[in-house]
Order: sequence, then C-alpha cells, then structure tokens
Amino acid sequence: MIIYNNTSLPIEKKVDQLYACIHKMIGENGFKIDAFTCDALESETLNFTTKGIYHLYGFLETNNEQLPWSIILKVIKPDSEEKDDIKHHNYWRREALLFESNLLDHLSEYIKAPNTYLVEEQNDGTIWLWMERVNGHFAHSKEQFNFIAHRLGMFNAEYLTAKALPDEKWVCKNWLKSWTTSSRMYAPNPEPYIFKLQDEEIKYIWEWFKRLTEEINEKLASLSNLPHVLAHQDLGQKNMILTSNDQLVLIDWQFLSISGIGEDLGKMFGANMSLGIIPTDQYETYRDSLFYSYIKGMRELGWEGDERLARYGYCISTALRSVWEVPQLCSLVAQLESDPTNPKLQERVYQLKQIINIHKAMDHEAESLKD
Repeated sequence: MIIYNNTSLPIEKKVDQLYACIHKMIGENGFKIDAFTCDALESETLNFTTKGIYHLYGFLETNNEQLPWSIILKVIKPDSEEKDDIKHHNYWRREALLFESNLLDHLSEYIKAPNTYLVEEQNDGTIWLWMERVNGHFAHSKEQFNFIAHRLGMFNAEYLTAKALPDEKWVCKNWLKSWTTSSRMYAPNPEPYIFKLQDEEIKYIWEWFKRLTEEINEKLASLSNLPHVLAHQDLGQKNMILTSNDQLVLIDWQFLSISGIGEDLGKMFGANMSLGIIPTDQYETYRDSLFYSYIKGMRELGWEGDERLARYGYCISTALRSVWEVPQLCSLVAQLESDPTNPKLQERVYQLKQIINIHKAMDHEAESLKD
C-alpha cells in the first residue's frame, strides 16, 4: 500500500484501524485500498484539548469499481489539571466518552452528528477519534442562521416534550458557570489602568461590567430555575454544517451540557458576533430573528411553556460573554491609545464596543424579565 503521509502522525501503523473504519462506513468487507493520503487540516481556533485534526482520503476498490472515501481523524489530549475535572466545561475526555456511549446515535431527526467509527486510546496519552467527514457548507446569511436557530429550537424542545435528559456523569451540568469562571481567571485585568484611558465610553462600560460581575453568581444561579435541555454549547460558524439535503450537522461536541433553554442560542449568537461572522450593523436584527426562529421551532415540537423563560436564558447567556470580551476591549483600547492609527486595532475596538452594547442591552432585558 502506498501512503502519502503529509503529517507527523504514525499513520502507517494504523492500516488495520483504517480498514475497520471503512468497513463500518460502507458496511462490507470486500474492498481493497492501494493508496491513501493523510493531510493536516488547518484551524486557527483549535480547542486547548485538541492536538490536531486530520483528513484521510483515497479510493477503494469493490465489486470491480472504484469509490472515493474520506475520514476525519481528531486527536484529543490532556491539557491542564482543571480540564481533568469531569465537571469542567472543557473536560478533555468528554467527546471521546460521548462517542463511546452512542448517545448521539439517537440524537434527533432535526440535528445530526457525524458518524463515529472508532475511539482509540494511544500510548502517548492522546485519544484518536475516527469519524465521518461531513460534506456541506457553513452559514453566512441571516436566513441560514435563522434555519439553524429553528432547528436548535426543535432539538431543545424534544427534551421538554418527549425525550429524557441523559444522566451520564461526564455531561456538563453547569457549563456557563464553569466557562465564566475560567474566562475571568485568564482574561487580562484592566483595573490598574482603566481610569487612565482617555476613552470615556470605556469607563462607562467598565462601571456596568463591575456591576455585572458583582451579580454574576446570582445570575448564574437563576439559570437553574429554567427548563433544562441538552445543549451543544459551541455553535461557532464552523461547527455547524448545512448539507445539500437540508440537514444540520453539528461537529465538535466537547462542550456537551445540560443547560437552560435559550442558553445554546445565546452562545451561538454571541460567538458568531465575536468571530465577525454576523455583520456589525445587523446585531440587533440577528438578535431578534434568531430568537423568533428558535421559539418557532420549539412551538412546532409542541412546547407550550412561557417564551420569556427562553428569552431570559438567551439574554443571560449572551450578556455573560462580557466576562471575556470587556477585559479584551479594555486591553485593546490601551494599545490603540499608544498606536492610534492602527486600522486593525480601530476595527476590532469598534466591533467589540458594538458587541458589548448588545450585551448590556440583553443584561438589562434579563433584569426586566425577572419582574
């Protein structure tokens, strides 16, 4: 067999595993592979617990015809002591345990996950996840994001109307609390210099932010009163694949959690603002259209609850992203005052200010919903 290995992985030693995966993929033993290629997939935003993502592909011969095949290999690794904690939002073994559990095999007809062929522990302490390569495209338009929000509402509503929540210990139970705790730990601390900055808007943002963080435990605790659903919690653009037959396939289930209704939608909205996928001048339009689509999906699945509960979870989940983004903004403003003509800094500072204005508005709305 000819192997074109363009990576440092010892893929030459994994031919038996590759054959086993392809057997699961095509459902038969009578095939032959003469050659295949292994490439590393580039990613600017790999999780701390992901060592690399690779693409294996080639042709197989079966029944006197050649067919293309393709597999994604994800290598996960231990990172820090906190990520060894099963309760941590980024517990490093969670996705491997999820794939071994087959929990996603019966996920939903509205949201799919890639087929998993093999979960393999390695001698170096890493775990290799062999899975289906999903063909499709990423959302770019408001209509595509609304479609995803609608499917997310249907998926969430299933756990309020028909399905029982999973009880596996490794499913995260307090995702947003764990994430905000870690974010506050690693975010820069602008306190020593914040009032030396010349930007008056930043000072007002900082005053609001201090009140937000003083009340953060109360806000997080209030989420426990919401109806709970199964949540993905990592709905950035490139983790949501739209296929040609109108399926929504979600990848990267490392953050799987049981969360309050609306929380997953808040992560989706907030993350895609931060990533620059949602246009700055359309934040308010997306905020409302995504929620409308989400509730429509929930109603279609028979959920008859109070939509203000979902709106509350949506608002709090979005607003609390400020624990990371406000310190980042303050740090960038300080850099901009030293380098005032830097166009990239100017653009990012403007974007973050608009994002945080949305956070503030949704925080205030959440307070009004409590009355």
